[in-house]
Amino acid sequence: MEISVYCVGSEILKHEMDKIGPSAWNSSWYKSISPALHNPLRIVILKSNMTKVFTAGGLITISLQTLITMQIFRKYGYLGETHEIETEDGYLLDVHRIPPKTPDPNLPPVLLMHGLMGSSENFILLGPKRSLAYMLSDKGYDIWMPNSRGNFHSRKHRTLDPDHNNTYWMFSWHEIGKYDLPACIDYILESTGKPDLIYAGHSQGTTVFFVMASERPEYQSKIRLSMSLAPSVFLEHTKHPILRAVSKYYRYWDRLVLQTNQHEFIPFVSNDAIRYMFKFLCSKPGRLQDLCSNLMFMLIGFAPEQLDKKIIPLVTATVPAGSSARQALHYAQEIVTGKFRQYDFGKRENRRRYNTTIPPDYNLNISTPIGLFYAENDMLNDVRDVTKLSKVLPNVVKMYEVPYKQFTHFDFIVAKDVKTLVYMEVFDLMKKYNYNLDINTDDTGDNYNNVKK
Repeated sequence: MEISVYCVGSEILKHEMDKIGPSAWNSSWYKSISPALHNPLRIVILKSNMTKVFTAGGLITISLQTLITMQIFRKYGYLGETHEIETEDGYLLDVHRIPPKTPDPNLPPVLLMHGLMGSSENFILLGPKRSLAYMLSDKGYDIWMPNSRGNFHSRKHRTLDPDHNNTYWMFSWHEIGKYDLPACIDYILESTGKPDLIYAGHSQGTTVFFVMASERPEYQSKIRLSMSLAPSVFLEHTKHPILRAVSKYYRYWDRLVLQTNQHEFIPFVSNDAIRYMFKFLCSKPGRLQDLCSNLMFMLIGFAPEQLDKKIIPLVTATVPAGSSARQALHYAQEIVTGKFRQYDFGKRENRRRYNTTIPPDYNLNISTPIGLFYAENDMLNDVRDVTKLSKVLPNVVKMYEVPYKQFTHFDFIVAKDVKTLVYMEVFDLMKKYNYNLDINTDDTGDNYNNVKK
């Protein structure tokens, strides 16, 4: 079936798709990446990072980056699917799936959740044999990678336009944990027919798990095992100099956001032309590429020995992926207070929302088995804060400190040696939570399996 393709003001991304080849515009390919894309009639590429696909059954909206990501999967021999999930408050989320080539009934599905300003691409940056998503797929797991509200894949809503309605951006990571994760989990379990799944989050991906487990405790039993890579819960001892300096003035920044109506955090990252300009500039070896890597080190920590410069173009094309200003402000509040609590709107609004002037703390009495993976050189998550978290949680089954002194926050997804330094420990823990094994975990806390400190 022939498809008519119209590109409106997005020649850079049309060029990217054309480089992939004819299959990028093939109707059977569209149908294969998304169960919803049946009988596409017309594909319209817009300036706003989205592709509108007109089908016999209605209009489907999908991000251009999703199309490229699906082709990356195919390039390396992996199947790829895109599922659009609607949350109970109307946000539309793109979830990328790598289904197993040979399904194993003994393996639970796996949900991989990205961090702040991240996306599902975080788990494929290193390519085959090194990226977490690919390696788990090779082991037979069914991989699901949601994109939280506000990033370039999920910048859409049933009724709100993110470009013209600030109400769209009135969320922090609280709403991601309360609404996005439950919607994704329900969809995954219904689609696979499995009773529960294994969860792995990086950075904010760990934060939102603990929010969900606190605010929606009925979901604790739906998580067979939760693994926190760079657990971001208590942030009192954060060593990042920029974050510490900015956090002191979070109330000022909050007012500034309201007064300027800049509710999208770093709004230009949703512009495909700008992101792919960075990809192009950072792909050439030399001073520009060194500048790109130095900017990364400034934001996430310094570990040049673990950086594979070949992945810089893909990193700069997908990171940062977008978020709301409130997500960053919520973390600033955590740094200042040293508490893991709900968003502080100010005394008057707090009283209206919470019936108290101080936001309530999240309840961390969580029954789900939890593994904590952390690093000494992580400037965002200090070892003291991770230790504090481990003492509060009642069912920590593994504490693992990365045995590499220079390992940083972002290295959990981009370090050259992350497979041997971290992922082998992740795989070892996951084996104990497959369906064919009976796991007995101690609910008293301080009973870690294979503890490494």
